[in-house]
Amino acid sequence: AMSTKKRVAYFYDAEIGNFYYGPGHPMKPHRIRMCHNLLLNYRLYEKMDVFRPQPASEREMTKFHADDYVQFLKMITPQNMHDNIKQLQRFNVGEDCPVFDGLYDFCQLSAGGSIG
Repeated sequence: AMSTKKRVAYFYDAEIGNFYYGPGHPMKPHRIRMCHNLLLNYRLYEKMDVFRPQPASEREMTKFHADDYVQFLKMITPQNMHDNIKQLQRFNVGEDCPVFDGLYDFCQLSAGGSIG
């Protein structure tokens, strides 16, 4: 019988490691970059199908999330978040899901990798 090995599809964008959730938050995107460097140095990428994800478009994101939530992600910044307390509460954004510089870009990259 012929054996067909399945390959892992691996999505990576170098920009992902540049985002920072803030001090004390357990999510550290730079760890994704560290993991990627391990894949390169151990040549594990040779056994994978490697892709750079396209950032998800607003339209793609609204297939999975409410339009007003995606609009909120587009407009919220650390500079204006104090003027948008009700929306922060409504969308449960705060300590666990913080607002940080480039939040919407991060969401686009993350979602784009999930969509493939």
